[in-house]
Amino acid sequence: MKNFILGVFLMLGGYITYAQEITGKVVDESGLPIPDVYIVATQSNTSTVADLDGNFTITAKEGEPLTFSMLGFDTMTVNASTGMSVTLKPSADSTLEEVVVVGYGTTKRSDLTGAVGTVKAEQFAKQPQYNAMGSIQGKIAGVNIINNDAPGATPTVRVRGLGTAVGGSSPLYVVDGIVVGSIDNINPGDILTMDVLKDASSAAIYGSNAANGVILITTKKGKSGTMKISASSSYAVKSLLNKVEMANSSQYVTYFNENLTFQGRTSGFLQENQPYDTDWLDETTDLGKTTINSIAISGGSDNADYYVSYNNYSEDGILDNQKIARNTLRSNTSFKVLDNRLKLSQNVTYAHTRINPKPFGAFNDAYRQAPIVPTHYDNGAFGQAFYNTTTGMVGYVAGDGESIGRLNSIGNPLANVYYQNEETNVDYLQGMFDAELKVTNWLKVNSRLGLTKSFAKTRTFSDIKGIWLTNDPTRTEQQFIDNQIANPESVTWANNSLEYKNVESFRYNWDTFFTINKSFENHNFTVIGGITKDKRNDVYTARVKDWNVPYEEQYWNIDQSQGYTAEASQFYSTPIHLLSYFGRVEYNYNEKYLVTANIRRDGNSNFKENAEYWGTFPSFSAGWVLSKEDFLSNVSFVNFLKIRGGYGEIGNASVPFNLTTLRSGNNSGSYNYVLGPNQDMVFGSYYSSPALPISWETTKEWNAGVDFELLNRRLTGSLDYYHRLTDGANLLINPVLNSAASTAFYDEACDILNEGFEIGLNWRDTLGDDFNYFIGGTFANNKNTVQNVKPAYDGYTGGSLANGQITKRLTEGQPIYSWWMYEADGVWQTQEEIDANPHIAGAQPGHLKYKDQNGDGRIDDADKKTFGSYIPTFTYGINVGFNYKNIDFSVDGYGVGGNKVYNGLKGTRIDGGENFPVDMFDGRWTGPGTSNSTPGANRDSRASSYYLEDGDYFRINNITVGYTFRELFKGIESVRVYGTAQNPFLFTKYSGFTPEINSNGLPGETTGIELSAYPNTKSFIFGVSLTL
Repeated sequence: MKNFILGVFLMLGGYITYAQEITGKVVDESGLPIPDVYIVATQSNTSTVADLDGNFTITAKEGEPLTFSMLGFDTMTVNASTGMSVTLKPSADSTLEEVVVVGYGTTKRSDLTGAVGTVKAEQFAKQPQYNAMGSIQGKIAGVNIINNDAPGATPTVRVRGLGTAVGGSSPLYVVDGIVVGSIDNINPGDILTMDVLKDASSAAIYGSNAANGVILITTKKGKSGTMKISASSSYAVKSLLNKVEMANSSQYVTYFNENLTFQGRTSGFLQENQPYDTDWLDETTDLGKTTINSIAISGGSDNADYYVSYNNYSEDGILDNQKIARNTLRSNTSFKVLDNRLKLSQNVTYAHTRINPKPFGAFNDAYRQAPIVPTHYDNGAFGQAFYNTTTGMVGYVAGDGESIGRLNSIGNPLANVYYQNEETNVDYLQGMFDAELKVTNWLKVNSRLGLTKSFAKTRTFSDIKGIWLTNDPTRTEQQFIDNQIANPESVTWANNSLEYKNVESFRYNWDTFFTINKSFENHNFTVIGGITKDKRNDVYTARVKDWNVPYEEQYWNIDQSQGYTAEASQFYSTPIHLLSYFGRVEYNYNEKYLVTANIRRDGNSNFKENAEYWGTFPSFSAGWVLSKEDFLSNVSFVNFLKIRGGYGEIGNASVPFNLTTLRSGNNSGSYNYVLGPNQDMVFGSYYSSPALPISWETTKEWNAGVDFELLNRRLTGSLDYYHRLTDGANLLINPVLNSAASTAFYDEACDILNEGFEIGLNWRDTLGDDFNYFIGGTFANNKNTVQNVKPAYDGYTGGSLANGQITKRLTEGQPIYSWWMYEADGVWQTQEEIDANPHIAGAQPGHLKYKDQNGDGRIDDADKKTFGSYIPTFTYGINVGFNYKNIDFSVDGYGVGGNKVYNGLKGTRIDGGENFPVDMFDGRWTGPGTSNSTPGANRDSRASSYYLEDGDYFRINNITVGYTFRELFKGIESVRVYGTAQNPFLFTKYSGFTPEINSNGLPGETTGIELSAYPNTKSFIFGVSLTL
């Protein structure tokens, strides 16, 4: 018994020796305590969390390995000892240590003095996308991305509002240091980071190309080590997101007859119980399908690396036979030679795209066509809007004493799609070749060449005879043949036509620059200087048409023409040359006081040899890292705090080519642009506009901001305020009668101010070993104002509708081309009410009543008023998610507000025979006292605030859930399966297809007006990715 008791005490004593209380403290590199660090002793199977002062106590064995982990810091393992002190270093993926691309170089995020937003691959890699810009919607404050759900369509991107009226408004894209026209041919899976230079102080180094912001894209590279293979595949189905409910057959007949009654008609009425009730939107659309397959192989050694990828993207749209297919191959390699002093890099992309478009006008036709019109007649012919005006029944056959009329002038949407037979094949090749010579430890020189070549060939087949027969089902093929015989030389009566178009473009960039990095004690300098040449030569050619080719597609060749042949070759050349000198100086003292200055000198061949031919674009910015000052050293919750500010000037050279150029040619259909300083008149030339001293638009911007990391870097964010003025915005002017100009011309008509603030916040945290989560949000406010309008141009109008009505006006003090129209003020009830009050000519009971703004007793253009703009006053985004063991979940959303959208589909109904949304039927005026808000069936078509609706919306972009299998099979590192709902929900009060209007981008035209927009779609995606 004694021996047993003694043994127990010896065991307890051993345990006490083994498991003692270990105390210590966790600090950062500045000596500040780090609270909430998670500490694990795996041998003793114990854990604890550091308190607010970084102190901890854990039961562990002396000398046992302890693991310290904290978000934003490198995980560290240290042997346990009483009174130990552990210093954690910021992890490489900490926002402080992020390397940010800033144009001809990089810098740490902590050293930035400008407004730069960054999205890394891991923030969108788990959500399949065909276009990289669409995937970052809502993730960078101040970047408004307007999606277009048509297959292969490019989103519209606006950085800090709109500062131009006729010039290019898209940002400058720079991929691996090379300027490109777009990023459509880049596989999103090849992208490592996207850095957006939002303010002029950071973008000024790109000079006259940077007025709309700069997006710098860095693609993936290989890493030293074992070869890595990654592959992914996804399949998606797509359908309409927001279907507009249209009137059915019964509602349409009632509305149609009411319209005739109000017009005083006594015949032509429709009968109830029509034989057809067609839902044209259902008939025109179908499920779309998308597949994306990718594979990438990467690896390298100490002296070389490689990254090779292939991507196949194929999509069938929601219109029948609307397709796009793109195959992309990319190769990124680099080699070090001469004892690692010379680094040679090349990035090459080849893409082949085949597009089979279909007319978006089919949606317009489906919206407008009457539901009593059949898709097809019994004989298989496409239905048309014919009806028997005698019997009141739809149809095209008239009996004795009967007549046939048309309900409307709208065609059959299905026929519109069926007879559109077009195919475009695009070959795209883009390469970057860079030589980097390390002259000394502090000096290197780069020479970088970029080449881009694109060739597009479009083939269009038109079935002339088929379209002619379809437009009127009473026509016969024999009638068409008789017309051919009677008009043997007329192509009007050819069976068909075949058209080929070729568009070829070429661009090269050549940058040569040096970089100096030098430090003296706590003084750190970076100096960059160089020269760049940029030449773009777009060539357009077309061999227009041949007629009477065989109907079989395999014989669609120009040489197969039977009978009529007409060839017309056209040639347009628009070369643009840019020569630039640039430089940047960065200085920081102990990474506490930061100063950056940029300058760029541009010469652009778009402009004549005058004072405006060359432009200088300077910028200056500074920052102060307050968290490194002694007065914040004891504030434990502040890990990083920096204030910064700057001023810069940037330009917009993307103006129409004929602003200051001559056009010349040997016939009326072909012109060559004569550009550059030597613009002498040549035979056949004429000025396309007055010789006004027009140059690039110059944007001058002030920016102030704050960057911070708080609560042990769990909360990170930035705040910015900007004041962005476009000086001398160009405007297209249509000359008035008796003016000196005979054609439309451009002039520097006004200034455009964009000012606002931006905020981006992110919270990341871990709960135990297995669970981490994140919550992020962005918000941006923007106020757009026109200033200093030349008196002759104040009040210039735009925004013409299909019925000729004007909706916009250039007004000082308002947003660029703000909405301008009559203010709807109820519905006229009786003729007596009309006669007793100010009214517009032709007003009738049931029409909208317009407000007499100036009280002069009549309604005319002087009573129109402004109603804001289609430009949002604020945008916002949210992204939340978590990872629990092998499960990942994320939700992204995006919204805009403060803008107005004009429902042109509803407001431009050309005649009473077109269909209409149900909300125009419900609650409509049918007689005195029935409604004072919704007009009757016989309405006027003037532009008014009745059709102007709030454009606010919030969209859930992505809901994704995935599961990752680790080391499922030998040789397979991981396999992830996932499901994604893309754009599943849209919250808006707008009654049309979509408030997210992606139009031609010009504020003075149809932007913000829904006339024939591609509807929003939702997708449900299943995918799998694996890593070897």
